[in-house]
Amino acid sequence: MPQPKITDIQADVDIYPEQRKVLIKGHYVLQNKTQQPLDTLRIQLNPDLETHWLNLPAHKVELDDKELGFSILKLAQPLAPGATLPLDFTVAVTHEGFSNDGAPDQVNLNGSFFNNQAFFPHFGYAKSFELTDRNERRKRGLGEPQRMAKLEDKSAYGNTVFGEEADWINFDTTVSTSSDQIAVAPGYLQKSWEKDGRRYFHYKMDQPMMPFFAYLSARWELKKGDWHGVPIEIYYDKKHGYNTERMITSVQKSLDYYTTQFTPYQHKQVRILEFPGYQSFAQSFANTIPYSEGIGFIADLRKKDDIDYVFYVTAHEMAHQWWGHQVIGANVQGATMLMESLAQYSALMVMEKEYGREKMRRFLRYELDRYLSGRGGEAIEELPLARVEGQQYIHYNKGSLVFYRLRDEIGEEALNRALKRYLQDKGFQQAPFTTTLELLGYIRAEAPQDKQALITDLFEKIVFYDNRVTEAKAVKRADGQWDVTMKLHLAKLESDGKGKESPRVYDEPVEIAIFSRPPGGKEKDEKVLFTDKRILPGSDPVVTITVKEKPFDVGVDPYNKLIDRVSSDNRKEVSFN
Repeated sequence: MPQPKITDIQADVDIYPEQRKVLIKGHYVLQNKTQQPLDTLRIQLNPDLETHWLNLPAHKVELDDKELGFSILKLAQPLAPGATLPLDFTVAVTHEGFSNDGAPDQVNLNGSFFNNQAFFPHFGYAKSFELTDRNERRKRGLGEPQRMAKLEDKSAYGNTVFGEEADWINFDTTVSTSSDQIAVAPGYLQKSWEKDGRRYFHYKMDQPMMPFFAYLSARWELKKGDWHGVPIEIYYDKKHGYNTERMITSVQKSLDYYTTQFTPYQHKQVRILEFPGYQSFAQSFANTIPYSEGIGFIADLRKKDDIDYVFYVTAHEMAHQWWGHQVIGANVQGATMLMESLAQYSALMVMEKEYGREKMRRFLRYELDRYLSGRGGEAIEELPLARVEGQQYIHYNKGSLVFYRLRDEIGEEALNRALKRYLQDKGFQQAPFTTTLELLGYIRAEAPQDKQALITDLFEKIVFYDNRVTEAKAVKRADGQWDVTMKLHLAKLESDGKGKESPRVYDEPVEIAIFSRPPGGKEKDEKVLFTDKRILPGSDPVVTITVKEKPFDVGVDPYNKLIDRVSSDNRKEVSFN
């Protein structure tokens, strides 16, 4: 339903860590961006907070659901096309005691972190509040759940995945905290001062940004870095300085890759801020990245063989400055592929450049296992990647596998050319917003004809493989070389959203490889003796390859680039006759 959009946000936010209290004085400017007069405001408040409007225009209350905080107001004077409406409000966030469920708080003695979704008033219909359980919906006659608008539904292209209440906004905020803490929000620090035993910080963003912002306050130490004159700042607890240098390195390597391969970085600084380990995630706001102590700052990465997930998560969050803060998808199926899958791919490339392709096998195997287990918990319907409806096992885990394989199939240069053109054409756009249909058009334009069917399989279908090595033998020849014979099983399947599978013809090349390993060596010590991609005949082909050194094991899809249901049987140690 059409409604006014927020174009400007100004807020004074006072954080009182000792009382776990936040007081907000906010100012919105709403604009009618449609071609028709608008006479209805749909307002969603947090019912646990005390929110007051100071200057609502004359209106009639049509609905006021205090329990869920949802109301519908009919304006006495409709808002004309192009007209603006200033609205002022106050919010009081107070905590008395603790919650029955023991849920972690966002406002803490040392380490507060909350975003506008939690405390600020919102406009429009909050679809996330809907019941999704099929049985609960049937009891109430609500029909089948629909998580998102269909990919082809052009009526939904006017809103981004961040919601229908705003597109790009102007942002200006002043945040205060206790005298021993620093308070941070997106934007650039205009000035800071002290008054009445409290510290004040005024931040302003120099360009329109997505309507997604956060506030943090803590007793931090500050570690500084630099990338070609762009300051990098890591705000961390003084006991948790272990990985700050690693984060700075990841930011630098990420900026190197993304600005070279994609488009320029739109901001003049990068900030990473530690928040308490009550929750384990990182989140990318404009030029500001809150990052949990639990997944980054106290990570123990002293074992050289471990996956450097601090480096990876940092690269992923940096990638969101492009995927989510330059290009943002319409609020339809596939929107989270444009944000999360592309951030996964971008971070994988930075990771691979730093640690080498052979290190990626463990990471991809982890992503494959998470995707396969995530399918088992699907409550409604699995969808192809290009139609993902916010399911994390698809847009994160499957997204990594799909884009990494696509890079392998059409080449990094071709894929990155497509992504760069897409960013140049769709970055910072106004409505109507982009979709995966458009992105796939850019990718197909860079892909050769013989890869078009594969792109359909990767993005528009749900396809699995069942490839395995059933036998591997080697015989030493008189000339000192080795004849290696591998027996394989190859199968390709297509699934519908409910898990029903049907066989497909195995019509594509598959990678086979032979590896050597020193006595007592591990996977990281192996050497590639042979690798090739071949179309093999039948479902149980036998292949013999001659190599110059003694083999240790062989593999089919040895790096787990395909979505294979059992990743562990893709390799087999060689037996010797």
